[in-house]
Amino acid sequence: MKALRLFLALLSWDVRRELRRRESVPNMILFALLVLFVALIGLGPDRQVAATIGPVIFWIAILFAGTVGLSQTFAAEREGGALGGIITAPIDLGLFYLAKVAAAWLYVMLMEVMVLGLYSVLFSFSPWGRLGSLLAVMGSFTLGYIAAGVVLAAMTTTLRGGGEVLLRILLVPLMIPFIWQVLRASGPLFDTEMAGGALGPPLRLTHCLAVCLAFDTIYLTSGYLLFPKVLEE
Repeated sequence: MKALRLFLALLSWDVRRELRRRESVPNMILFALLVLFVALIGLGPDRQVAATIGPVIFWIAILFAGTVGLSQTFAAEREGGALGGIITAPIDLGLFYLAKVAAAWLYVMLMEVMVLGLYSVLFSFSPWGRLGSLLAVMGSFTLGYIAAGVVLAAMTTTLRGGGEVLLRILLVPLMIPFIWQVLRASGPLFDTEMAGGALGPPLRLTHCLAVCLAFDTIYLTSGYLLFPKVLEE
């Protein structure tokens, strides 16, 4: 119970901080909107091409927009010089990590839901018939993405100026196997043949969720074990 209260207190503090700042989610949404808009212009007026390539653009927008929020995960601690105090505090740094993951997951999922709405308008896509499946895939992918990203954000947060770029360089290669599986499952979710079939045969939703949960477990366990050492370094 003590660990649960500490986790909820850390999560509540992080959420309240974001509600006061109101920076991460609007910035992520704006970044994703720009990616979708530029891609739509580049794809031209052929709606069939847009429908085939659009889901790839959607996931790319989410992947890179999410790093905008991840780069701000430790902004308050960095600006206030609080990381040193957190390291020496008598708390389980693994719980601090899990609270950060939970808070960042909430921010990024909120961004993704908004981006899905924007994508539906720009690419004439109706998600209602498969909204539950889409949210399940988005949520499970985002959990693994955030689990790895929080550790990397802790590593790069002290690098002023180039930390956000380095975060993307380190995070995107880690996500390639993960995003590949999600893209293969996106054909049925978006009711289209993904990239003209170049990504391989479609993946069933149940298989995709099983793979996503496996990645989530690996990234969360690794992050929980590595995070204290990363902060100490």
